[in-house]
Amino acid sequence: MKIISIKLTDEEYKELEEKARQEGYVLLSEYVRSVLFGRQTPIQNQINVDVNNPEIVNQIVTKLERKIMDYINPFTAQIEEIKRKIADLTEKIEELESSKKSAEKIEKSEEKKQIKVEAKKEQPQLKKTAIERLQEEGILFESELKALRDPTAFFNKLEREGAKIMYLESERIAMSQDFYNKFIEDISSIDTSDPEEAASKLEPKEAKLFRKLAKEALVIYDANSKGWKLAAQL
Repeated sequence: MKIISIKLTDEEYKELEEKARQEGYVLLSEYVRSVLFGRQTPIQNQINVDVNNPEIVNQIVTKLERKIMDYINPFTAQIEEIKRKIADLTEKIEELESSKKSAEKIEKSEEKKQIKVEAKKEQPQLKKTAIERLQEEGILFESELKALRDPTAFFNKLEREGAKIMYLESERIAMSQDFYNKFIEDISSIDTSDPEEAASKLEPKEAKLFRKLAKEALVIYDANSKGWKLAAQL
């Protein structure tokens, strides 16, 4: 291949470049070659477009838009698919975080319950004394104390510690001082001489005691005071 070198002034080179551009050439060397050999390139054979004709311009623009959209659409679809997957992934992450928080909350709650249970187990369970139990319950019936090994010793101990003991034919009954005082006061205010009606006006434990005492005639109705009283004070 032979090379021809031509020296041009700056003005001549710029003029040659302008002509090549007007003819539609990208490379200046191709333009020079076509001038020397009188050849026409595909660029020179292009149809001249009347840019002043709006209809033709619109047709070209429409075709260009379609062509551009043909290139863009596949990428747009891929972007939408990526956005959808991101949204699904975000939703799943939020669900997992919510489930994790719920599980942690339940776990903490269970841990607290377990700690309370263990703490309760570790606390020494002190056995209540007989007098402490009586003070708490107010009254104890021997017939209900099935687990007593020595009932006599049990009631004797209560009596020594200040409990009121009633000796019935059927059983022994222990009362705290407070329960005894309240019972005496409550039965004294009942103005009916009917034992069952009188019992119905008392609290459950007092009513049970009253019925047992009435059965053995250890409570009597006083017509003068219009109330009930023990046959013998303790």
